[in-house]
Amino acid sequence: MQFFIKLNTLSALNAIALFIAIELIVNVSHISNLTGWEWDNVYIVIAIINVIGLLLSTIFFIFLTKKWTIGSKYSYLSLLLWAPYFILFFSFFPVVFPINEGVTLFPRFSLLIYGSVILYPIYILFINLYASPLRTDNEE
Repeated sequence: MQFFIKLNTLSALNAIALFIAIELIVNVSHISNLTGWEWDNVYIVIAIINVIGLLLSTIFFIFLTKKWTIGSKYSYLSLLLWAPYFILFFSFFPVVFPINEGVTLFPRFSLLIYGSVILYPIYILFINLYASPLRTDNEE
């Protein structure tokens, strides 16, 4: 039972990491209006935040996976379990913080979102592979 809770917690954290990165990209116009910065400056700041967040979250997820010894064959369930949490976050956020009328997404944002969601399981797979303990042929 404890493994199940740890696996779901890690999957939810994976979903939150992607969700925050996508929401920052989607809300460029809101951030620009709130800060008074030009869109180009907001793009640069968000890109820097996303790169730093990717590096820090990768280190954090590797550490957490190793610490919780989720490095078993069942850890690969996190390749699937992050998706329901991501859908939950992505559908709940507009209810709490509705998008203003007249704000539309540019096609490049949609392409970036779809690409991120498609490639994210590969990112999680690499984290799981790196955090898994190495097995020798003598172990069973």
